[in-house]
Amino acid sequence: MAAKTSREIGTSSRSIRGLLLSLGIVVTIAGMSACSSNNAEGTSDGAGATVGSGGMGGEGGAPAGPTPYELFLKIEPDLVTNCNICHKKGGSAPAPFLAGATPEERYQTITFWPGIVTSAPEQSILLTHPESPNHGGGEAPKIPENVKPGVLEWLTAEAEALPPSNPADIGPSVRPFRTLPGGALNTVYLDALGADFEYMSIAFFAETLGGSSDAPTMLRLTNITVHPVVDKPLHIVHPLFTVYVPGQPGDPDPVDSFSNLDQTFTLGGENTLGTGELVLTNWQKGAYLGIAFELIEVYGGNAGPGTGCNDLVNFQQNVVPAMQTCMMKCHGGANPQAKGTMDLSELNAMMPTAACQEVRARIKPGDPAASQILQVTDPVQAIVHMYKFDGDLNAYNAFKTKVEPWIMAEQQ
Repeated sequence: MAAKTSREIGTSSRSIRGLLLSLGIVVTIAGMSACSSNNAEGTSDGAGATVGSGGMGGEGGAPAGPTPYELFLKIEPDLVTNCNICHKKGGSAPAPFLAGATPEERYQTITFWPGIVTSAPEQSILLTHPESPNHGGGEAPKIPENVKPGVLEWLTAEAEALPPSNPADIGPSVRPFRTLPGGALNTVYLDALGADFEYMSIAFFAETLGGSSDAPTMLRLTNITVHPVVDKPLHIVHPLFTVYVPGQPGDPDPVDSFSNLDQTFTLGGENTLGTGELVLTNWQKGAYLGIAFELIEVYGGNAGPGTGCNDLVNFQQNVVPAMQTCMMKCHGGANPQAKGTMDLSELNAMMPTAACQEVRARIKPGDPAASQILQVTDPVQAIVHMYKFDGDLNAYNAFKTKVEPWIMAEQQ
């Protein structure tokens, strides 16, 4: 198997590669190439955007003229005036892409939100969705015509700053994405790696450190976890985290922290990636983060004990009725992206075991607070998710009350 080839490379070769990668030198080992160019295919065009040179200037090869962040500041008051009442943190809309108390915090959220910054600026949901008759039930305002040119100019600058989508790192990779810092949860889906990786993800909390708030020098990732799905153990060898500053080559983790990692993840098993922590000392404000893998593969067959549901009765009686609203709005098929992440289109017709396993892939058994289905739908958390009970905290708490006992019962 390919895993044997990766193990045969040996620790010394990995260390040499890590050193050369940190210097930006191309390395070829056992038929695999590695270089410090930008990352490859990604989760979506809207995975994130950035600002040149720490957000405030145009250094490092970035084009002259206003930076994307400076262009955003020009339109930010108009976005707040027209969108903030619904799309702020805790607003009535299920997409709080303007969460934050300051323009900079709102910039971080809006550029992280899927579908806003895209390679084709005119296709951004910021321009297309307000024109839809479904926007706010047909009652939400459109972006004023005199504001649209500035919005398009900003989105175009963000699109031009996106890293190339077909670089060559050490192996398969997700497209570089903008992180949501401040201790926020980041979830990176692996679907773009192929059909075998559908619904799988890597999640972590991110915070910037060192230097100053305007010029941090480090990015710290904590609680890095891998989330496979039932009956599909996920084998990962040597994940490499790389920093991408617009206009510059990719800069890999200087110490290649996970160079010796060879780990298999199963649903219900240990899901922490290595030590679960990583500090990138080459971070710059406004940079993207990319993840590449020397090897990432899905094993066939049964994932072993712990992958099935323990409390089907609780799931059927409480969880299935509680999920009807989100099933109808998003995961039932109305939103293809949501359905692709967690398919609930047949929730009421599926065999109880299959339906339970589909939802169980998005919880941490025995720990409701760490379960994704409760984290991402919380109206008061600035976590990217298209459905947050329309900002209704009472509705969310009712859902939480029904789901929490099942999550606790799923603990082995």
